[in-house]
Amino acid sequence: MLGLYLSAAGHWPASHAPLLMLAALALLQFLLIASSFILSPVLAREHRLGAGWHRIPWALLKEYIHFSVAQLRMSAEPCCHLHDVESPPAGRPARPLLLIHGIACNRAIWRPLIARLRAAGFAPVRMLDLEPLFADIDSYTAAVERELLALHRCSSGTGVGIVAHSMGGLVARATLRSAPPGLIDRIVTIATPHHGTAIARLFRVPALLQMRPGSAWLKSLNAAQQPATVPFTCIYSLEDNLIAPARSGALAGAQLHELRGMGHLELLRVPHVATHVVAALNQACPA
Repeated sequence: MLGLYLSAAGHWPASHAPLLMLAALALLQFLLIASSFILSPVLAREHRLGAGWHRIPWALLKEYIHFSVAQLRMSAEPCCHLHDVESPPAGRPARPLLLIHGIACNRAIWRPLIARLRAAGFAPVRMLDLEPLFADIDSYTAAVERELLALHRCSSGTGVGIVAHSMGGLVARATLRSAPPGLIDRIVTIATPHHGTAIARLFRVPALLQMRPGSAWLKSLNAAQQPATVPFTCIYSLEDNLIAPARSGALAGAQLHELRGMGHLELLRVPHVATHVVAALNQACPA
């Protein structure tokens, strides 16, 4: 209907309607992403321009491309046979990992990283789908702990590493509060709002209420994990379009990798982020 309306409004043939509809949707998606680059720092009262102003347009363009690719992959996930890595390479010890995605995503976001983890010798590796969408963060911890215990058992009691993106890092930390000692070996977070994100103030779903800066849930979580009981690595970008303040991606006492010029989903697709992830995991799991 949208395509037909645009073709009629522009006096184009009706055969152009599908292309016009796709162009309109692409433009709408671009505008939504552009608005997130503007809204996030404004809501956080954070000035991001300064000497790095030139990074924002380029970060916006890249994030639009990476978001579009990720959206297609997540839509196709039920058909794309993205398998867990169930066994280590021959002659190598088990190096179990659990990958936890963020809000409104699914396991397909890990496709760019999973091959790198496999090549680095990590296995078994499982990817968890958090369901239902937008639920209370604590409601996901039981499923995460079940996956961790299954990996722990099939790896002869080896501690399990966690790599988590965005809200997934908070899910991992919430699980850490109740997980048995030794079950979780290390947590690597990518673009996780450890101290909340201002854009969450625009929504009233349970998980985003918890991710508001200064929320009672975040205060309790952060107070309970100082100091942390497992090693943490935090990877985040100062131009993240969904995490503001940007340094909310940093957790006290963690190993930090502060990057520039990358958006929220781009962080999952660039090679040097994968290098940081593998290096962090290797500190806890020597080959």
